[in-house]
Amino acid sequence: METVKKILKLIAGMLVGAAVGYFGVMAIIWLVEGSLPSSHGGNEGVDWGMMALSIGVTLVGLVIAVLVHLILHEAGHLIAGLLTGYRFLSFRVFKYTLIKTNEGLRWKKFHIAGTGGQCILELPEDQDVERVPWFWYNAGGVLMNLTIMLLSIVLLRLFNPGIVGFALLTMLAFVGLFMALMNGVPANISGVSNDGHNIWMLWRRPAERRYFLRSLQIAGQLSRGKRMSEMPAEWTEGLPITEKSSYLELTSRLTYMALLEDKGELDKARLVAEELMALGKKLPQLLQMELANERVMLELMTTSREEVIDELWTKQVARYTEANSKYSPIKCAVLYAYELLYNHDAEKAAGYKRQLEAHKNDYTMPGEALTAIRLIESIDKMNHR
Repeated sequence: METVKKILKLIAGMLVGAAVGYFGVMAIIWLVEGSLPSSHGGNEGVDWGMMALSIGVTLVGLVIAVLVHLILHEAGHLIAGLLTGYRFLSFRVFKYTLIKTNEGLRWKKFHIAGTGGQCILELPEDQDVERVPWFWYNAGGVLMNLTIMLLSIVLLRLFNPGIVGFALLTMLAFVGLFMALMNGVPANISGVSNDGHNIWMLWRRPAERRYFLRSLQIAGQLSRGKRMSEMPAEWTEGLPITEKSSYLELTSRLTYMALLEDKGELDKARLVAEELMALGKKLPQLLQMELANERVMLELMTTSREEVIDELWTKQVARYTEANSKYSPIKCAVLYAYELLYNHDAEKAAGYKRQLEAHKNDYTMPGEALTAIRLIESIDKMNHR
């Protein structure tokens, strides 16, 4: 039954995508030509070879347009941020990330489910919380997509670019409109906020701008190899959350949990994880997955209730943790704890420890790697008692 549902959802998604694509392209043609293409009926005079070529060129143009817009969308964030006082931290397209470290710029790999790219900038440590420049940095990507869309339409109206140029420029215009809507219309999908949602929340609730500021500052310090406990105390507020808490408030609470882990206050960290997970489905899906695996580790290192671990460690959580251990050092510590303290498989656990030690300088946030190493040391001490 579950497989049938997935197939039906896939078919529905394809039909919706085809409809959106058709009407989107028709809208672009109407903007360029001033009218829609007409149909005279019948197949007489149809050049099927040219039609096949047109379809092929259009598909290639679509792929190129998506890549161009993805890169330029993040470049829009970068340019807008740098112009409003931000400093470069990282620039990611798919899993390839250019990040600023203590040794200069380095290429590393990182991935967040539901995202194709990300540009993270930071603000100075002495930035006034009341004057956080939040709008242009968040709006820069959408503005870049719209700029490319409008430029493509202008070029189509001014010139006759031929079949290849027409296909590429049409796709650039269509994808630009699509990405502007996808990122500009406020939405929070599986726990990932788009640009429009960030702008809406920061405009509607000014008090949350400090969470936005702190998240960028913490990311900057973690990328330089600092641990959470080495950062200013006011950056991590231990404020309780409610069912009405925003996404930024929830992620701030997660950061507080990470601080407690780094300080070795594991019982307190577990209580924070339990507090967050008590929200159930009101907690965004991505945060649910992030919390579930770390709560398993904290449970194993504190009360070690087998029934709680069995409930939390589902196949979905196990797959998520394993897949993301390539990018997140804490996931290696989670898997190490699970294999050593629950499955009592020292050999398999050792593999995750070796993975962490071998790649501790390859993670985009080396500060997290230091915390993960300390957690593994604590797990070893527990295992030898």
